[in-house]
Amino acid sequence: MQYAAVVAAASLALGGILVFAGDARSEAASAAPAHQQNAEARPGQEHFRWAGRLARGQQIEVRGVVGDVRAEAASGDQVEVVGRRSGKHGHLVRIEVVEDENGVVVCAIYPVQRGRGNRGNGRGEGPCSGFRGQPVEMNDVDATVDFTVRVPAGVRFAARTVAGDVEATGLRSAVDVATVSGNVRVSTTGTARASTVSGWVEATFGETDGEDMEFASVNGDVVLRLAEGVGAQVSARTVSGEIRSDFDLRRGREDRENGRFHIGVGGEATGTIGRGGPRLRVNTVSGDIRLERVRNREQGTGNREQGTGNRE
Repeated sequence: MQYAAVVAAASLALGGILVFAGDARSEAASAAPAHQQNAEARPGQEHFRWAGRLARGQQIEVRGVVGDVRAEAASGDQVEVVGRRSGKHGHLVRIEVVEDENGVVVCAIYPVQRGRGNRGNGRGEGPCSGFRGQPVEMNDVDATVDFTVRVPAGVRFAARTVAGDVEATGLRSAVDVATVSGNVRVSTTGTARASTVSGWVEATFGETDGEDMEFASVNGDVVLRLAEGVGAQVSARTVSGEIRSDFDLRRGREDRENGRFHIGVGGEATGTIGRGGPRLRVNTVSGDIRLERVRNREQGTGNREQGTGNRE
């Protein structure tokens, strides 16, 4: 993919709709590995591997630029991050590890056009912004880094990429993920937050943590599946799509269709799920919204079939 075009899209999106959590981490945090860590990224190799233990409540975060991020449940208590480089200039991408009291951030550091400083990396502010990419003469960099992450129960997972899909399925902890150009799929027994600009969002989650949640797309459907017992104050809004819900959502005139609430094209619907709780905002500009009730035994499986609409 042409890197310059990706950066242009990221500069707008990362400063607007996608306000990433976790940017309060110190930018000066040391990248030195702890004794539990095993980081490896030798020159010429196409693979990166980091492994270590994090306490429950700490977070493993991956920040990419071009490439997919996929997370799955770990079989033990150790976090593992594997990165695979590809593309003509993949060898120019460095992968750095930042550790602080909140957990670990893995950063893909792309080369920058000579004389542009760090502006070409599309990283914005945050724990990765202190690294400088390798200066190069070329305008476009053909490089992709795909990440696979294995996450133990109780360890929070976060991921941000610019051009790529994000998939975090079968997890047992809080999930907070975003991309600019790509689809997002999440399933967890914990809380979840997810957004994209161009793509669909599908999320299954089993808890709310008392904080407001948002699931958003600009061009794509948003499908949420809520486990039994989840409570929230829901606000759902679409400009050019429809809203269907297993829960009682209201907006002036509403219809019951096959046991669900169906609200026609455009507008906003609100309602209370369960006993109420934090705000749950669901937004898309061009796409449909679906809120579905999921049985507890289905929760976090990530095996749901794809729906219709703007999703492939």
